[in-house]
Amino acid sequence: MNVKPIFHIHLPQAITALLLLATLLPVHATWIEPPLRTEKGYPVPQPDVMPDIPAAHGAHREYAIEWWYWIGHLESPDGREHFGFQSTVFRLAGDPEKAGGKEEGNPLGNRQLFMSHAALTDVRRKTFYHSERIYREGWQAEAEVGRLGLRVGPIRATELPDGTGFRLETNYENDGQLRLELRPTKPLIRFGERGLSRKGADPAAVSWYWTYTRMEAKGALIRNGREIPLQGTVWMDHEISSSQLGSDLEGWDWTCMKLDDGTEVKAYRLRRKDGTSDPWSKVYWIDRDAGVRSVYADQFSWEENSFWTSPETGLSYPTRVTVRATDPRDGRERAYTLRPLVENQEFIGNDGGNPYWEGACEVLNERGEKIGIAYLELAGFGGDLSTRLN
Repeated sequence: MNVKPIFHIHLPQAITALLLLATLLPVHATWIEPPLRTEKGYPVPQPDVMPDIPAAHGAHREYAIEWWYWIGHLESPDGREHFGFQSTVFRLAGDPEKAGGKEEGNPLGNRQLFMSHAALTDVRRKTFYHSERIYREGWQAEAEVGRLGLRVGPIRATELPDGTGFRLETNYENDGQLRLELRPTKPLIRFGERGLSRKGADPAAVSWYWTYTRMEAKGALIRNGREIPLQGTVWMDHEISSSQLGSDLEGWDWTCMKLDDGTEVKAYRLRRKDGTSDPWSKVYWIDRDAGVRSVYADQFSWEENSFWTSPETGLSYPTRVTVRATDPRDGRERAYTLRPLVENQEFIGNDGGNPYWEGACEVLNERGEKIGIAYLELAGFGGDLSTRLN
């Protein structure tokens, strides 16, 4: 893959330079060379690959698993309405020898499966809607190669005609439709050492992890025949992998925070089956100018402050947490407490076999003052997630 410009919106060249520097290998990290293919025969993402826009936003069909993920906080102009939303599309490859191509003359392909996860949190009314749907490639699901073009059940995502952002539409069976135009206000971030995000010590457990950490959102929610104008900020992930989680891991705790000072913080703890944190767990800061700094597990803690127990699944989730991290910029400890805006934001799939908690939160400092908004994801509390993802 050729090196191409990372961001096509007109931003200073210095920002791109900062992005390149941010992805260099830290001196304290131990590099693990990934194999070319997994044991099942899927290709493994390789280091030093720069995302080629717009192709980076399209499907990478030959890789085993890929997802596009949007979460955000949206408010009406008068501030009376506040919603959190999640719209996620998963692509799962079939036979590794055939996954990269398409079946000629067959409108219902069997080489790719797609899954949609859609959720809407109504903060004012303290309600949470969610749905999961699975589709074969064909009439109800497709993902374009070469640019963003998703049509998977209730979720559609395309590039805006002028190339400055994206259009995202999510339909809710019982709660209308969310229509958004999204425009990045910071360049695409390439997370991980040499462009690889590591998910444990397994050499193949790596991904290309590309993110717009702050996008301006404008649009509307149509529900019960009423159109509610909305605006806010959105986080967008696109992750490509063929072995998403090390075999010794059971799940993860993950958050993205958007702070009022213009900084974003991404933190995640990879949970081992013995309850400890994997050394590759990490905290990132993305400052106002898109400079990135990070620390590994030895320089941060993930504290579980209180739990919420689901009346449906009986699972207990640590939904109020504090992330304490040593900021490499000045050596000072930073503390961020996440508090859910609605307690019940548990996502239960169709078969109930892989529930997780993912929801809208606010961020508090050590004095209990609100300093930002966040989304928190707690996965793998209902069983071994590594087996499902691999």
